[in-house]
Amino acid sequence: MKKSTIFLLFSFSLLTINSQVLNTSNSEVQQALGSSNFEMSPLANFFQKRTPMMDILFNQVRDDDGIVTHYVGAEIGSAYEDKTFLPGKVYYNEEELGKVYYRFNAYNNEIEVKKTLLEEEKQLALIKNTEVKLVTINNEIVYRKFIDKKGNPFEGYLTLLETGKVYTLYRRLFIKFTEAKAAENSMVNPTPSKFTNYTEYYIQKNEEKTIKELPLNKKKLSKLFSKAEASKIQAYFKKNKPDVNNENTIRNLFLYIDLLQ
Repeated sequence: MKKSTIFLLFSFSLLTINSQVLNTSNSEVQQALGSSNFEMSPLANFFQKRTPMMDILFNQVRDDDGIVTHYVGAEIGSAYEDKTFLPGKVYYNEEELGKVYYRFNAYNNEIEVKKTLLEEEKQLALIKNTEVKLVTINNEIVYRKFIDKKGNPFEGYLTLLETGKVYTLYRRLFIKFTEAKAAENSMVNPTPSKFTNYTEYYIQKNEEKTIKELPLNKKKLSKLFSKAEASKIQAYFKKNKPDVNNENTIRNLFLYIDLLQ
């Protein structure tokens, strides 16, 4: 049997064992999958990663009366794409591991998952692995390496939007946190703490591994293609004047590019 790593992803955990693959008929695996008490499961993942910015969100502030107050989150916006836990399915490659409830923490680059919607059940983070995907009602969310328009490499979650004959289109949502700023004087209002959403689009040639940011400027976009294709793309921009802030418009642009090959 080929050596590999066992990923118990349906119970939102990671266990490394040599010379085994995921065996859903195994009694221990079935027990973990059926257990609502993940914290007691030996397969549960207790190790949640923290970032320096997350520490800011969980500051302890001691008031004059001695009471410690915990400030979580920001005054404006949210760390989540949607605070609600939504239904989805976890896959390891093409093997379905089970149904989950999930929400995407775009600030911390994590997919939080639960087996039930019970409030007492603690959410855990889905393992970050390129062979793992979350299939939702409308899309697939995958973990990938990618390169932004400045050439900076990243790893994170991308939502698969379109799979064409030549290219694949992804969306990246990430959220930044800005600390509150006190007013410098009585003429200036204080600035509240806030989360700000950013959306980028990425393209991948289907036979290649590299995923690059899709420039939404016609000149920068044209540079990715041959001279003949670039001319057609510029003509498309001139005729259609695509709204680069509208996702349906981005999809239509992508489909046009995919047909150029």
